Amino acid sequence: MSRDSRILSIPGHAELHVRTRSGRVSIVAEERSDVSVESDAPLRDDKVEVDPRGRASITSSRGGSGWLEIRCPAGTDVGVGTVSGNVELAGPLGAVKVITVSGHIEVERAETLDARSVAGSIEVSSCVGRCQLQTKSGRAICGTAAEAQASTLSGMIRLAQIAGNVSAQSVSGKIDIGMRSAGDVKVQTMSGAVTVAVPHGMKPAAHLRSMTTRPRVDVEEGNDFQIRVQSLSGKIEVVPS
Repeated sequence: MSRDSRILSIPGHAELHVRTRSGRVSIVAEERSDVSVESDAPLRDDKVEVDPRGRASITSSRGGSGWLEIRCPAGTDVGVGTVSGNVELAGPLGAVKVITVSGHIEVERAETLDARSVAGSIEVSSCVGRCQLQTKSGRAICGTAAEAQASTLSGMIRLAQIAGNVSAQSVSGKIDIGMRSAGDVKVQTMSGAVTVAVPHGMKPAAHLRSMTTRPRVDVEEGNDFQIRVQSLSGKIEVVPS
């Protein structure tokens, strides 16, 4: 099997843009000043470019189940576009945007994140700033974030430890939200169950509406922040975390 390996010198702050048709894309941020690129297939010289600003562009038109592995400086801003390949991002990255049709997206840590997939799931461990997740049938999961926005049609949404505002939309997927501190919550769903976990001592103003079930609030209410949930037939619960 032929393979290719490149080392790219990056002037200034690194910015990485990757485009592939299919195959796994793995990007690892670590303490280094250059960008290492490895592929299981040869990369054309005109498809690997670095401009004077530090923007590195890598394009692979190879189909099949190939792979592309990239190691870049910590804090690199990253943009990835792929049709069917899975995308795995590890280490501390900067501003990240990932778009895929059917690939699964995994992100360990990003300053900000915008991740979108039609049929694939999205799983994020940590986002320092704003985390935006969009998928139709896959799961949308975020461990920690300053604020979060997520939408699915039938996939589950889980936003575990969010410090600020939260917005979530789903047609039939279950929605679980865990608040780390005060932040307004807005949820809309047709039939998925909704659970919002509130930190100890926080007193939210809960505005909950379901056409077929009676919402349940197991915390003391007040005006610390707003929780607004609308559901046609799903169960709604506000519980202590």
